[in-house]
Amino acid sequence: MIDYGFHPVPKSEKKTKERRNKIKTSQRKRKPKDAGELTKEQVREEVKKRDGNWCLLSGKPGPGLHLHRVVYSGMGGGNGKYEVWNCVLLSNEMHTLVHSSKRTWMPLLLDYLMTKKQGNDTSHILMELRDKAK
Repeated sequence: MIDYGFHPVPKSEKKTKERRNKIKTSQRKRKPKDAGELTKEQVREEVKKRDGNWCLLSGKPGPGLHLHRVVYSGMGGGNGKYEVWNCVLLSNEMHTLVHSSKRTWMPLLLDYLMTKKQGNDTSHILMELRDKAK
């Protein structure tokens, strides 16, 4: 019989060795949520109230819409959080299209959000967005 050198040792007999250079640090803790901070689902509901439950570009109704951040979090959009002022609802196809060229879409979507925030008519911006999406 050939000995391959594998001799399993029962766990009770194994010696536990600690790494020599291991630095013991406390785990990073999440910051507690502020009282006024909304969750992603709460932001989604607020955006639905503002824009309706359909894709902003194609007009497809929900469910299954993506909550898209216009200014990406890496660019300072909400510091990694979802904010109502920075989000729109998009279908899967339109979400992919918007991510394919942020230079094209970001200014148009920001214009839509700013106009909506000021309470002005956004129909001309929506027409421009939907024509570009075709």
